[in-house]
Amino acid sequence: MVLIRAVAIVLIVGSHLHLFALVGGAHVLLAAAGYNYARFQLPKPRAERLRTTLLSVARIAAPAVVWIGAVHALTGEYRWSSVFLLNGVLGPPAWTKEWRYWFIEALVYALVAVALLLAVPWFDRHERRFPFAFPLALVGVGLLTRYEVLGPDMPTSQILASYVVFWLFPLGWAAARATAVWQRLVVSVLAVATVPGFFHAETDRTALVIGGLLLLIWVPRTWWPALLVRPAEVLAASSLYIYLTHFTVYPLLRDIDPWLAFAASLVVGVAYWQLWVRLGRLWGHFGRVSVLTMLARRGATRARENARG
Repeated sequence: MVLIRAVAIVLIVGSHLHLFALVGGAHVLLAAAGYNYARFQLPKPRAERLRTTLLSVARIAAPAVVWIGAVHALTGEYRWSSVFLLNGVLGPPAWTKEWRYWFIEALVYALVAVALLLAVPWFDRHERRFPFAFPLALVGVGLLTRYEVLGPDMPTSQILASYVVFWLFPLGWAAARATAVWQRLVVSVLAVATVPGFFHAETDRTALVIGGLLLLIWVPRTWWPALLVRPAEVLAASSLYIYLTHFTVYPLLRDIDPWLAFAASLVVGVAYWQLWVRLGRLWGHFGRVSVLTMLARRGATRARENARG
């Protein structure tokens, strides 16, 4: 999983710089997000899962809103609909720069949708009772928009609109729940059957997405040279932040040297990730201090009341 995420973000940045033409990594990352959701969020009790999932949404949305908002304020490059991750709802139907952050929107909306769905006790019970069939049912629902049975007809909808790419999220979820060989075969057939045609005549992108999904299904953990383990972990952990920032970074350096622009895009994304990690730690520290202070004050108040009594 770590390797898939690390390679995917490298392919995304390199392809946008035209260093190579290996596109489709963002769609693989969306499936990988579903895989991770099934592994780390689903086992939790219903109330805790809702809380931690919405917290994850905040950890995605806040850095995105801050970064895109800053770029908007400094350059005017994006609309307010993009700043607040509403481009898929309020943005232009045809492709423009506003669609660059479609992956962030798709991930946020998918997490919110499944969190609210599983907050309903009936769905929660059935997900736990049918852990493999449940995400397959969601894949079926997602395919209604993927094949334009439901939803508006938009020129960009085939590869960008959140409600159209949603099916990839539960497909990754199903991959995580596939413990038997026959289950992995079912998810593999779904991947091979549903990805072709999604990118129209882009056979290379189709092949890359199918390949990434099959790796997710069959080889989620791979051996990797020890020297490269830590760099891969860093790239995987910061992949969202690299995706978010690289659209601003690489145009500044591309004309000087595309490989310099590539390296700078990765470095800035990692730095932005570390900034938010440290902000999160500070928030947690001051939050704990505030709670302890409040409890201490309550204890002191009760002690005074008891003394008076």
